[in-house]
Amino acid sequence: MRCPQCGRETPDGDWNCASCRINVYWASQHYEQLMSIRGRQGLPAAPATPAFLVDAHERAMGERADRGGAVEHKVRQIARAAMRRG
Repeated sequence: MRCPQCGRETPDGDWNCASCRINVYWASQHYEQLMSIRGRQGLPAAPATPAFLVDAHERAMGERADRGGAVEHKVRQIARAAMRRG
C-alpha cells in the first residue's frame, strides 16, 4: 500500500508509514481530515495525486495499449474535455 500522505510504499502489515509515520489506515479512511491537518501545517491541502493511483493508471494504460486499444478510453476523453470547460 502507498501512504496517502507522502506516497511512499508501505508494507501491507505495517500500520505506520516508514517515511512520515502517519497511520496509513487512518489516513486512507479520513482523507478530508488529513487535508485539513495539512492546511493547518501550511502544506497544500491536497497532496499530489497519490503515487499508487498514478502507478495504477500507468499500468492500465500500458495494458490497454499492449492489447491494441486506444491509450485513453473515449468516455474518459469526453470527461476530461468537460472538466477543462468547467
